[in-house]
Amino acid sequence: MTTKYKAAFIVPIGASRILGEDGWEFESSARLSKNIGDDLIETLRLTFLEEYSGIRKYAGEGIVMSIMFDDNQEVEIIYFQLSGVALASLSEICQCVDVSSGAEIFLP
Repeated sequence: MTTKYKAAFIVPIGASRILGEDGWEFESSARLSKNIGDDLIETLRLTFLEEYSGIRKYAGEGIVMSIMFDDNQEVEIIYFQLSGVALASLSEICQCVDVSSGAEIFLP
């Protein structure tokens, strides 16, 4: 049985959004704050799961967060899968200090 979830993305302000064959794609020359991942891990109480191909994955109660890095190890985008009670955590994500400066939340 599959769990239904809501997707959310944190992207640099003004990033272009294209729904491609493989899902949402974002383009921007800007990058997210280096601290944003750590702030979200702490705020949302997430645990490290794995790292592969420039992606670090974390999880918590009803939340899976993937931080995607470019070739220079700068944060390009952050992707969330939120289910159940974690949907309410979206407000915590929105209030995170680093999210409000230089980043925006995109809910498809």
